Amino acid sequence: MIHNVEQKVRENLLILTILVLIGGVIVGHVFENTVNEYRDHIKHAILILAISTIYPSMIKLRLDKLTHSLRKWKEIVLGLILSLLVAPIIAMMIAPIIDNPLIQLGYLTANIVPASSASIGYVLLSEGNIELATALVVLSIAGSIALGPIYLSLYSSQRHIYIPLSRIISSLTMALIVPLIAGQVTRYYLLKKRGKAFVERTIRPYLSLATMTCMLLLIFLLIMSKASLVFDRPFITLDIIAGQIIIMAILITSTLLLSKFLKIPYKDHVSLIYISMTKNQSAAVIIAAYALKGASTLPPAIIPVIQPVICILYIHMRNYVERLLQSTL
Repeated sequence: MIHNVEQKVRENLLILTILVLIGGVIVGHVFENTVNEYRDHIKHAILILAISTIYPSMIKLRLDKLTHSLRKWKEIVLGLILSLLVAPIIAMMIAPIIDNPLIQLGYLTANIVPASSASIGYVLLSEGNIELATALVVLSIAGSIALGPIYLSLYSSQRHIYIPLSRIISSLTMALIVPLIAGQVTRYYLLKKRGKAFVERTIRPYLSLATMTCMLLLIFLLIMSKASLVFDRPFITLDIIAGQIIIMAILITSTLLLSKFLKIPYKDHVSLIYISMTKNQSAAVIIAAYALKGASTLPPAIIPVIQPVICILYIHMRNYVERLLQSTL
């Protein structure tokens, strides 16, 4: 039963996300006064849901695959450059098109966070290198913790917005380190008590369903709390969507060209693609809500609509990509 429900939700996740966005805007607009009255309660619920979205995916993360994958140093270095340098720098260049400094910071935050282990699902669907993808997720978490405060501090100083560095660091810890440790402790406990088959097969659909359900509820609350802004300035939403499409297009093009030049095989290539261009928007929500506040949580609410579309399109381009990578330069 749970397998069927999880599969149906996964297959229709894009449609459900769009419906949740529309519903959140309508509810937030109709009940604007109520939303404003309970704003603090909604904020706390958003933080709880954001952590609840990350935690199950961290249980699924297989750190035991990390050591073997580190041998692929060329692919790992390229993946980290794309995820930790290229994507944030492009985001800093695109952010000024958005006519709101706080939303600009939220947009940058949405592009400095690492991929989540849920992004490995796209690698799995594309028959990519799961071990390499896992290594990139873990290493990008460490890289985001190191570089995230630098990017946010640099951009906020340019926009004359003061953000205490301690708040940025504590929000990154809350969004990335705590769920990772809690997830891995839970995984270790379940492996010891119930065995590998239970962790890898029995509870996997429950964890996936929990992640997707919490994500949909999170998006609903985020967009509901910012419904007045969406109604008053709809072009900001379009700017966020356009900006994210540009970033993902640049990352895809760059990764394709570099993979061909460096002779990286298809299985490794798709791991680089999905881990570099899909970002953990739940982590971005925590950072935006805790460190930045205000309208900065809008981009992480909008971007989950874009990521699945581009990823699914790229999955359907598999035959073309394989031929391109196999052809001689």
